[in-house]
Amino acid sequence: MSRQGAQCDWCGVELTEEMGYRLLWPDKSLGTAFCRLEHIVPFLMQKDQWHIWKAVTVPADAPSLSTATGDELGENALYLVHHRGEHRITDSFENKEALLGWARAGGHFAP
Repeated sequence: MSRQGAQCDWCGVELTEEMGYRLLWPDKSLGTAFCRLEHIVPFLMQKDQWHIWKAVTVPADAPSLSTATGDELGENALYLVHHRGEHRITDSFENKEALLGWARAGGHFAP
């Protein structure tokens, strides 16, 4: 059995623990992984096939409000964790639509 998040769920490139994005859906024990933020958009629009992952929990440093809208998070919240070397940067979203809109706009780099 391979390690959770070992490859990009859009393009298939191999990922290490120090790179990429892990999209977590704790309420459903699901997860996906991506090498680039840009791969989240076509994945959610066309594929949207998640994996059952063990021990999917809300990241300790997750914002309590949606990164995209500033709204309260419900029990169906999603968490996008950017693995950048030893650092983990977590964003929170109230649903897939909020995440999709945020990613389509360029994430933190939106104009």
